[in-house]
Amino acid sequence: MKPRVLWTLVVCVSLALWCVAVVVLYAALPVFQGDPAGSPPARIDVAQGAPLHEVARALQAAGVVRHPLIFERYAVLARFDRQIRAGEYEFVAGESYRRILERLRQGDILQIRVTIPEGTTNREIAALLQRALGIPEAEFLALTFDQELIRQYNIDAPALEGYLFPDTYFFPSKSTARQVVEMLLQRFFTAWTPKHEERARALGMTRDQVLTLASIIEGEVLVRSESRRISAVYHNRLRQNMLLQADPTVLYALGGVHRRVFLSDLAVNSPYNTYMNLGLPPGPICNPGLVAIEAALDPLVGTDDLYFVAANDGTGRHVFSHTFQQHLNAKRYAEQMARERHVEPDRHEPEANPTGAQPEDSASP
Repeated sequence: MKPRVLWTLVVCVSLALWCVAVVVLYAALPVFQGDPAGSPPARIDVAQGAPLHEVARALQAAGVVRHPLIFERYAVLARFDRQIRAGEYEFVAGESYRRILERLRQGDILQIRVTIPEGTTNREIAALLQRALGIPEAEFLALTFDQELIRQYNIDAPALEGYLFPDTYFFPSKSTARQVVEMLLQRFFTAWTPKHEERARALGMTRDQVLTLASIIEGEVLVRSESRRISAVYHNRLRQNMLLQADPTVLYALGGVHRRVFLSDLAVNSPYNTYMNLGLPPGPICNPGLVAIEAALDPLVGTDDLYFVAANDGTGRHVFSHTFQQHLNAKRYAEQMARERHVEPDRHEPEANPTGAQPEDSASP
């Protein structure tokens, strides 16, 4: 072969190899490094059983993938194509095709962080979830009264109030009302252990009674260190057959409002009104956290307190008393503190004397 021909052949082969290398590199870069001009964060909803080409086109339309054909070919070669999970995903600029496919295979779907505070009612949870997840309030609330669901979880209560455990959750963005309710219930039954059940039986209480008392404690306490002492007050009053006279139960009877209790409120005709009905109300008035549950099961020992009143000194603490006269003195102190601080006095305390008769100003500031 002539040198000229050989040289021409070498040049042509070299050019061909160089072109192949360029093509391979062009295809490989987005697979392993992502598209340099990627989109801003984009959400992609992958339906159950969606074919690969449909997913690729959705990613292209959102600006996440610039070369859907390369994306599809790599997915097939890497055997990702039949492992894509349904759900809503969020992708950010510059994610490699390999990373995108790994996330689709792992089901790394978009999750919404939702914190449910201690003492939140079912109605408040419903409003919170509608804002965060778009779940209709009415649909969620209806499930909290679903008798089939209540029986399924062996709950001896008319509704799920008290059993939707307050915590921080990460819900899939497309969660249904039932999925959310069941997640909250499962979290409760993780927190409520057999030891809690044993302690409840030792106190002669059912689980629902413990949660009911815990929900009242949750509604009263501002300083967590007082939880067990507030619990002791209510245990003492129950033992002495005194009215509990817990303001949070009256507010619950009034529809879950958040304000001071007035004298006229005490006449509300409801089994939840503990100013009129002896013993615990029919069920929890909110969803208590673990601290309040533990307090209900473990009241402070060695105290004979029957009363407490908010100190109104800016600390959130209460003044506890054994006798009704001591309680009246504590109230006068609290009212003086409120005047000095130019605030309205708080009232979140049992008011009745040991006979159960209400003082004349039982709901006054």
